Amino acid sequence: MRRDQSPGAVGARIAELRKARGLTLTDLAQTCGVSESTISRIEHGLTAISAHHLFSLARFLGIDIADFFADNSAPLSRGMRSVSRRGEGVREHFARYDVEVLSADLSRKDMHPAINTISARTLEEVGGLARHAGEEFLYVLEGAIVLHSELYAPLELNQGDSLYFDGGVAHAYLAATAAPARILVVVSVDGRPLELVPASPEEG
Repeated sequence: MRRDQSPGAVGARIAELRKARGLTLTDLAQTCGVSESTISRIEHGLTAISAHHLFSLARFLGIDIADFFADNSAPLSRGMRSVSRRGEGVREHFARYDVEVLSADLSRKDMHPAINTISARTLEEVGGLARHAGEEFLYVLEGAIVLHSELYAPLELNQGDSLYFDGGVAHAYLAATAAPARILVVVSVDGRPLELVPASPEEG
């Protein structure tokens, strides 16, 4: 059965992890480059968090991003494997897109796979470009997207196209047509500090 997160589930998990570590709203706000009120709205399920802020919080809290979706994720170890049946990933609404997190039952992974549904058509809708540590691979499953980047002209990718690139280059995905697009995304993890290109002080 498909596992949809209840409204505010990720926000509640962020609040739980923050309080367990004795951290304040200010600590998380400074990490993400947003206001305390934005973090508070995220924790109460009133504002959707962006994926790059979630990666930033994962690094700051010293956890795997999968730990935001389940509190019983098992550390990756020799011989372990994770099977994600079609449609059974953990689904969550982010500020930039809807995501189906794959292999959420494994933590401390070197790669984070997900299926993203892209419907935004303008950079204003997604809050501008964002960068993250690590490398990224994407494959267009359905529809078409336009990848905007700080170093390259907008690139249109259609069903069956793929791209491997440095996630440290600020970027954003947009739907190329009125129909939403679905992409498989795999993001690697490394030790570099995460940097953001915020669109505004209140971007969630």
